Formats: sequence, C-alpha cells, structure tokens
Amino acid sequence: MSMQIQNIKAGSKNFNINKNKQISCKGAREVVRALANPDSLSQTLVLETSVTGGRSAQAYKRGGFAEFRERFFDDVLAALFWMKGVDIFNKLGDKFGKHVLKLPTTEFDVGKDALRTPFENLTANVSVDMKKKLAGFKFTKIILSTLLATTFVGFALPKINQAITCKMMGKREQNKEKQHTLNDKMLAQNSFESFTKKITQSNQTSFKGLSGLTSVAHLLENNRLCKMLTTDVGITSGRFATARNKDEGLEYLFRDITSCFFYYASTPLIYKGLQKISNSSKLTTLDPVAAKSVHKAMLEQLKQADGSYAAMSVKDFLSKTVGVLDDKAKELLKKIPFESDVISLEKLKEVITDEKLISKAKEMAKLQPEQAGVGAVLTRQQVADVLKNGSINTPEFMQDVYKSKFGKALTDPKRFIPMKKITAFRDNIDDYAKAITDKAKDGKVTKELLEKMNKKSFIMSTGFRVLGLAISALALGIAIPKLQCWITAKRTGSNAAPGLREYETDNNKS
Repeated sequence: MSMQIQNIKAGSKNFNINKNKQISCKGAREVVRALANPDSLSQTLVLETSVTGGRSAQAYKRGGFAEFRERFFDDVLAALFWMKGVDIFNKLGDKFGKHVLKLPTTEFDVGKDALRTPFENLTANVSVDMKKKLAGFKFTKIILSTLLATTFVGFALPKINQAITCKMMGKREQNKEKQHTLNDKMLAQNSFESFTKKITQSNQTSFKGLSGLTSVAHLLENNRLCKMLTTDVGITSGRFATARNKDEGLEYLFRDITSCFFYYASTPLIYKGLQKISNSSKLTTLDPVAAKSVHKAMLEQLKQADGSYAAMSVKDFLSKTVGVLDDKAKELLKKIPFESDVISLEKLKEVITDEKLISKAKEMAKLQPEQAGVGAVLTRQQVADVLKNGSINTPEFMQDVYKSKFGKALTDPKRFIPMKKITAFRDNIDDYAKAITDKAKDGKVTKELLEKMNKKSFIMSTGFRVLGLAISALALGIAIPKLQCWITAKRTGSNAAPGLREYETDNNKS
C-alpha cells in the first residue's frame, strides 16, 4: 500500500466546504485510518523517515561524512528490506512454486478460527499429498523469505557498508577476515539447503505435522510479535556479530533494542493513554472513515420527508439505529446452538423459521466466505443483528462499512481475518453510537449533536494519532541516537564513531 497525495481543491469530491463552513475531507480520514493501522506502510514510512533523518544528522555531527554515509546508506536499505523484503522474497517464492513446483496456487492464508478456514477451503478438493505440499511450501517460503531478508539486513548490509568505507578510506580487508566471511557464507548456504530439503520432504509429513506447519506459518506471516522476533532479533544479532569492534556492537544492541518499543508499542500506548485521560475511548476507537459512514446512517434517521431534521429521544434513536433485542429475540438467541460463537446457516434454519429473518441471515452471512463442507456461517453477533431492526445493523450497511475497512479480503475464501478483529470492529460501531447518546441533552438526539460528535471524533482521533507518532518519531530519530552517542562517549572517553576508530588511528599514524 502506498500513500498518494492528491491536489485538494474546494468543490472537489474529496474536499467540500458547505454553507455552515464545515469541512469534510475524505482523503484526510483515509490517511488517519492508514496511520492507525500498525501494519500499514504509511505508519512505517512516517517513522522511518524520522529515523533516517535523525540518525543521519547525528552521525554527521559526530563522525562527519564517513559516518553519515554509512548511517544513511544502512538506514535506507535496511528500511526497504525491513518493510518490503519479506514480501519481495515471498513473491519470488510464489513464482517458484507456480512455475517450477507446478503448484495449483501459492497465494493463500493458513490462519484459522471458527469463522474462517481459508486453507480448508483451498484444499477441499485436492489430494492428501497436495495438501502436504501446499502446507510445506507455505511454511518453507515464509521461513526462507524471513531468513533471507534478515540475513541481508543483519549480515550482508553491514559488510557491504564496511567495504565501501574501507575502499573510501584506502584500507583493504585482511585475508583472514575475507576467508572468515567466505566460510560464514558457505555455512549459511549449506544450512539453508539442508533446511529446505528437510522441510519439503512432504511424503514424511503427518496430518499433525501439517497442522503445526500451517500454524507456525500463519504466526510468522501475521502475528506482529512473531514477526518482530524473527526479523528484529535476527537483524540485531547480525549487526552485533558483524560489528568492527565491541563498542560498535554495543551501540547497535542499545539502539535496536530500545527502538523496538517505539516502533511497536509506544504509539498505541500513547493513544490509549490519551483516550483514558479524555474519557473518549468509545468515541475515538472507531476509525474516522467508518465513523463517517455510521454518522451518515444515523443522520438519515433524523431526516424528515420534507428534508428537515427533527430531534429524537435517545430510546427511539438507539432503537432505529443500532437496534435492540426484545425479550422474544433474546429467548430465541439463547436457543441457538452456537459452537465457538459461530453457527452454520443450515443449523440456524432449524431454530429460526421466519422467512424474512432467514432471508436477512442469508445476506448477513455474506460478510465472510462460505466454509468448505459447511456452507454459509454467521457469528453470534451477526445473528443478534439479524434479530434487530436498526439501520446500521442491516446486511447492506454492514457489507458496505466492512468492505471499506477490510477490503477484498473480507469475502475472499483464501484470505484470513481473525474473528476477534471483526467482532471488535462491530463493537466499536455500537460504542460510537453510545458515546453520542451519552452526550444527548434533555434525552434528545439532534442533527447538531451528531455533527458535533463526528467532528470531535475525527479531530481527537487525528490529534491522538499524530501526537503518538510524533513522540515515537522524536524518540527514534533524535533521543535514541543522541543517547547512543552519549553512552559511547562516557564508556570510551571518546566522541568518535567506534566503527571508524581504526581509520582514525591509521590516519594519525601517517
């Protein structure tokens, strides 16, 4: 995903100023949504730009052009491979699987829960041997893609950088070091070949092992903590191992370990802290794009036939928007035999016989792909929406707002989205409505209140997000590089770059 910046003109589709001078900017909401996604490229680009600029400036201040060049070269290429390296190697692996191994497909997810089973959907009509080959291929591809990206950033890139500096400084590598590096490469190559050979021996893979391979592959591909451990730990270890001396290695350890917190945890923690301080969690958890869609649907409930807007009591407003479960619906919901909060449409028909509700359930089930051997399925939450009559829990509205949030993956039978993520998003919609009614004066919901709360939600979400990213960026680009240099100066008694020390010594001798 790339961030595109378009020219904004008054009166365009993306930027409008109405008679009340209220600003509606669709593009801005999309940007904030992207920045709120920890897996988006947009958030990473913001942080990496700060990291590269800050580290390079500090490097120039301490070690002049030589350290600046090393730092800039390393950060730019490392950021590229850290962000896209695994994806690039994955795509190369897909081509290898299709054209060399002749696999029927290579692009699929292997995550699984009660709602989505992409691997089972994919392999429903293939042989047992092919299931094993697909599982083994997926696991091997992800492992090798991660190892290749990590090896380049952690081991190869530092050596390349050092070689360039060595050439620029007029110093040649010693034969012993060259031989040592060659042996390391040969050892790594042999390890890769041995590893690949063992993994791809699919005929020896049991069904128990098959499940294990898909589970590990899913974690490495989708779990942020696992991705961090398999990339950052490997990269940091490589940089430490290839450092030119102990002091340079310790600088790498300190910088990379402390940076992890600000890459992965600080922004969401700051966001949640600001939500708690402002008591705005219900209003600001739903992303701005979805909040705008919900706002429009709610606004329609206040609209009269003549186009005017009338105030509505909180009770009527909630009934007409998010809907309520009456006593009969609650009793019916209790009778439904859910398994892990999911039920098939066919089993649901055994409990619900009303044709209108069944028709609504069929449409609601389209929020996720059918499961192989089971057919259409619904969650407990979706069945509850079927039994309500609110405007924002209709299948049509849900499909529109969910597709906007999750894209084509929502209904792709080969893609996986965790059910808890879907459920949380739906809960956020109800929370947003509750935040509005909590602020209703005299128990009345008005157009002015809806517009005020939607604007407040967008401003606070944007402000919290920008502040969180700004603090993380300052820490990564300024605080950590300065502290890193200060610690080295205190430890060694010298403010020189540890990696360039040998060149300074040679120059002094000469």
